[in-house]
Amino acid sequence: MYKILEKKEIAMRNTWYKVHAPHVARKVQPGQFIIVRAFENGERIPLTPVMWDREEGWIVLVVFTRGRTTMRMAAELKEGDEILNIAGPLGNPVPMKKFGKILAIGAYTGIVEVFPIAKAWQELGNDVTTLNVTFEPMVVLKEELEGAVSRHIVEPVPIDPNLDFPANMRNVTKRLTEKVHEMLEKEGFDLVFMVGPAGDQRAVFNVVKEFGVPMKVDLHPIMVDGTGMCGACRVTVGGEVKFACIDGPEFDAYQVAWDELIARSGYYTDLEAKAMQEYMKALQGGGQ
Repeated sequence: MYKILEKKEIAMRNTWYKVHAPHVARKVQPGQFIIVRAFENGERIPLTPVMWDREEGWIVLVVFTRGRTTMRMAAELKEGDEILNIAGPLGNPVPMKKFGKILAIGAYTGIVEVFPIAKAWQELGNDVTTLNVTFEPMVVLKEELEGAVSRHIVEPVPIDPNLDFPANMRNVTKRLTEKVHEMLEKEGFDLVFMVGPAGDQRAVFNVVKEFGVPMKVDLHPIMVDGTGMCGACRVTVGGEVKFACIDGPEFDAYQVAWDELIARSGYYTDLEAKAMQEYMKALQGGGQ
């Protein structure tokens, strides 16, 4: 089991967990992920170590509450409790080399996964600018990124109470694409890298390709086991079927079949909503 050394809410629906996980801390590299099973009979979810200490054996996870499991973690786990299983590190590290001038984008909590990668690129001698476009109450790791890269830009988007959630998300996408277009017009970048929802990644890619700048994306298809056995995380890249867990999670944005990826990502949306509703009813009734 993996003891929670520290837990705190750092922004709306974003929880910081410092967890004792020596086997992960010893080997993890920027760009890799882990699979967590927090509860008996619970689902397995992919999460990204944001920070780690190889000698002390801890990792930091910043978990966005978006479904039943992450809601249970936020509501039920406390400092001193233990997470049941952690598998990893999994996936391939992001290539560490001198690209030059890099724009690393995190939409919403995608900036959490950008952090260790951008920090490592900067330490290698690249000139890294990070960009986080998200809802105003969900800004995370601002101070940490300001101290880790050449420049960190935050574009907070207010939540309009008169709009439904999809409409508010469209406002984030609009601001994201406008800001990327503005930056590419004014500056020359050697690489654009992005983590975030597939729809936003495609929207940004459509801007980036106008300028002909190389772009890499960290893809988040549905994932179950994280070892290539289940096939759930398949994506089509360059006309070939790949598995995000063992072939990625980083891919060339110019080669991704975006329509297919976006369609498959929403396959279980109704079931996820139902699971959350059932958990909320159980909480209100005093059960689990």
